[in-house]
Amino acid sequence: MHGVTPAEVQLLLCVMSQGFVHPDDLIDAGGVAQALGLANRTSVSVYQRRYPSMPQPVVDLGPGRTKLWSRAAVTSWAASADLRSPQAIASAELKQLRFLGRPLAQAQFRSTYSLARQHALGGGRKPREVARSRRAAYQMALDQALESDPAFRAEMPEGWFGEA
Repeated sequence: MHGVTPAEVQLLLCVMSQGFVHPDDLIDAGGVAQALGLANRTSVSVYQRRYPSMPQPVVDLGPGRTKLWSRAAVTSWAASADLRSPQAIASAELKQLRFLGRPLAQAQFRSTYSLARQHALGGGRKPREVARSRRAAYQMALDQALESDPAFRAEMPEGWFGEA
């Protein structure tokens, strides 16, 4: 733990002694990256933005400073989370739909839905204020498609809006 002050070490020891976390269970960003199969520690911050359900650090000393996670929490989350890329998620969701309408409207729907979902799921370099739900991306895409084909429809299976 580089760059940790004696006061921060004392705080950490206090937290650990209270039974909140066992010292052997603490991992830094490198350990999180290894547990998730990521190429490097800097990918952890991308995952934190992309997956809001990812466990938060149990120790966070501020921007640019040491962060420590519970190994058990990270590995448990990784085992149950959908860690596909935003592109893969959007593509899989689009495959479940059936389109009725002009090819241009279908292409507009696919493109708008894919971009909206990818940004909502944390894709792209700049986070955007886009609702995370399928319903929001669907409505945005439908509005675009209807501009070029008022008769356009996108049919989805029962329960498709049950947010994933």
